[in-house]
Amino acid sequence: MTRNLLLMVAIILSASLSMAQTDVVSGNAKTYAGDTLRMYSIDDYITKNETVISTAIVDKDGNFSFNVRLREVTKAYIDLNVFKCMLYLKPNTKQTIILPEKQEIKPQDEVNPFFRKYEFYPKLINADPSDLNELIPAFDKLYVQAMNRIITSQYSFSKAKTDTLEAKIAAQLKSDDPFFQSYMRYRFAMLDRTAYRRNNDIIIKEYFAGKDVMPKNPAYNDLFDEIYTNVFANFKDMFASHNDKYQAIRDKSYHALHQSIVAEPKVSNDRLADYIILKGIKDAYYADTISKECLVALADSMAGACKSKDFRKMAENISGYFTQLMCGHQAPDFNISDMENKKYDLTSFHGKFTYLIFFNPNSYSAQSDLELIRDVRAEVPPEALNVVLVFVDQNKNQYTDFCNNLEEDLGFPIYWYNGDKEMLKKYEVRAFPTYYLINPDLMLAMKPAPSPTEGFLQKFDATFRSWKQEQMRKQYRENQGIK
Repeated sequence: MTRNLLLMVAIILSASLSMAQTDVVSGNAKTYAGDTLRMYSIDDYITKNETVISTAIVDKDGNFSFNVRLREVTKAYIDLNVFKCMLYLKPNTKQTIILPEKQEIKPQDEVNPFFRKYEFYPKLINADPSDLNELIPAFDKLYVQAMNRIITSQYSFSKAKTDTLEAKIAAQLKSDDPFFQSYMRYRFAMLDRTAYRRNNDIIIKEYFAGKDVMPKNPAYNDLFDEIYTNVFANFKDMFASHNDKYQAIRDKSYHALHQSIVAEPKVSNDRLADYIILKGIKDAYYADTISKECLVALADSMAGACKSKDFRKMAENISGYFTQLMCGHQAPDFNISDMENKKYDLTSFHGKFTYLIFFNPNSYSAQSDLELIRDVRAEVPPEALNVVLVFVDQNKNQYTDFCNNLEEDLGFPIYWYNGDKEMLKKYEVRAFPTYYLINPDLMLAMKPAPSPTEGFLQKFDATFRSWKQEQMRKQYRENQGIK
């Protein structure tokens, strides 16, 4: 009996390990010695939510190694300040890469909301020609050339001419890798759509209806994004029935919406129906045609009832993405520290309003606001308002010098952002200064909050009075009860 039990445990553990295999990415980059490098992947192509999947400490000799547990091919990147080192990771493989020399991000780029990191695929040492990091960049180069040829051509491209062009590209990159075959197939479908304006219904029938959904394949998702744009607003054009779908959305019922979409001949696939719903929720949120509260409730309904674990997680991501900066919902957590390296998070400021300010010394606007922020601190009693100025700069020495010169004069502490780029993403910090107001219950009260030059004191006064009145009403209801 015991032997049988142990055998069963061994089989289960073996199966679990085989499902999540390790990809190892290593190399030598002496200019990064002592740094901690982070590798990110996109959780899903609906929200574009990114997660750190591995970290690597570069030793004094420049050696580093990432170990990533994977169940499927995943596109990832290593954050290198001004660069994004793009990689396709495949379970149970090893890759040795070469990184460029380290470059620090320039102060003017750090405060520029339009700055974008330069993306590149690294050179691989002793790489197999069938490695996805060799195949896909080579294919993309040929694909862009073909797309440019089609777009700039004075003459229309027929199906036959486009097929010939695609056959020439495929002949140069022969591979049986299933991921690459799918990638190439969906890129060619986009090429067909551009070349001879292929009908959407034909593309849906050939590439989506009844077919596998590929949430991790960028080519699949680019075509999916084109075909199913603003699907909630286009039910009439896309599906045979539409009134039942609109009613399901009004009812915030994922189950009813799923049942209606999966019954459509153009879908006939549980996972495709779910993916269409996820895309529809995301697009409708930004189109502002359906109330945000309704869409959040629909995403929550899907997160609780969807059969697919991956899609439930995506629905949670969407709900969290929508609500993390929605007034009336809890503010995102943050990670900051003071001059003594004492750490603070969101809960550290519970019980008072918090004027949260993301500040960079290289921003003229941020520097010019400092005097006015000091006036806010002097005007509003500390018992009512925390002023939390977060210094955002990769150079901690600059933070220390800034505090030594100004903190005592300003009359409130200055905190360092601890190099936490994820916090900046959560708070959508794209320019400096950026302001938020968080209430004593840690809910967002203003997004964004006005700066001192935009009448913050007057608006804060109204918000504070309103919150106090609500607290008094709550206290009365708790004390008296409602019969």
